Parts: sequence; structure tokens; C-alpha cells
Amino acid sequence: MKEKLTSRDVQARETRAKLLRTAMELIAREGYQSVTIQRICRECGVSVGTFYQYFSAKRDIIVLMDRDHNEYLSTACRLDGTKSARQLYMDFVEKYMERIEESGLVLSKSLMLGQLEDNVGDDEAGVQLQREFLGKVLSLGRETGEFSPHAMSDEEFFEVFSIAINGILITWFLNHRSIDLKPYGCKHLNRLLELLEPSGA
Repeated sequence: MKEKLTSRDVQARETRAKLLRTAMELIAREGYQSVTIQRICRECGVSVGTFYQYFSAKRDIIVLMDRDHNEYLSTACRLDGTKSARQLYMDFVEKYMERIEESGLVLSKSLMLGQLEDNVGDDEAGVQLQREFLGKVLSLGRETGEFSPHAMSDEEFFEVFSIAINGILITWFLNHRSIDLKPYGCKHLNRLLELLEPSGA
């Protein structure tokens, strides 16, 4: 039997949610480095001490954003037994690019910079999700003859895939006014399938 929440518990949850939502909105608009804890608290009308009742540091916001991204990834990494390996891969790439677009330029850049500069987040969990999903897709493709069993190992393909994604994002960050991310990213990531084609295909 669940304990009934007191009005104090409810208020604490609401305050934490408000701090988190405000921090995410500010970071999405202005970037991770530009947003201070003092600014978040000022926007919420609470003291800095209140922030520290719920979070140990600003980096906690990045950890929670990263966790949200990984939850989305886990739904994008579901196998559909009615689709070919090629289609599963292309669907995943499309969903991945859509997610980055939905997050927006400033927030996506802030997440990457927050992870690089503060070494925070749960990026390893997201990497593992992608690695496992792509491994299953590659196995299916080899079984059906869509992909060559000798072209590349799972690890080799995943390394190329990771380098490509990071390159695409950095290129978008630097040239966002002239690049439409989803078609640009899908085009380049889908071309990686050429590395898996059986000889003579």
C-alpha cells in the first residue's frame, strides 16, 4: 500500500520539476555554459539552497536529459520482425535524426558539450543500446543475405557509425543555417550500408 503524499511532499515534487523544466528550457535557449544555477533559481523564484536540496550540481540536469534521450533510443531500437535489416536500419537512423531535430540545435550542442566538458551523463548506456540494436540488425542482414558475412565485424561497423554520427552533428552545429539535419544525416548514415553489401551487389 502506497503512503499518501503530504502537501509538503507534493510541493517538493513540484519545486523539483519546476527547477528541472526551467533549467532545460534555459539550456535549450542559451546553452549549457551560459546558464548558471543562480539564473535557474532566479527564474523559479527560489533560493540557491533550494536547488541543492534536489540536485548536487548543474551537471545533474545533463544526466537527466541524457537519460530521457536514452529512453527515447530504447523505443527506436525495437526490432520489427516484418521488416528487412536494411529497413530497420534506415528507420532507426530516421528516428535518431528526428530526435536530434526535436531537441534543437542549442540543446543538442549543450548536451554534447556538457558530456565532453563535465564528463557527465549516461552516454555509455545510449552507446550500448545502439551497439546491441545494430548488432541484431547486422546479424539479420547476414542471415537473409542482405549483408555480406565477410564485409565488416559488428564492432568495425559500429565504430564507423559512431564516427559518422559525431561528424554529422559537428557539421550541423557549425553550418546549421545551410544544413537540413534529417535529410543530411539520413543520406550519409544510410550510405554506410554500402560497406555491408555482398560483393557483386
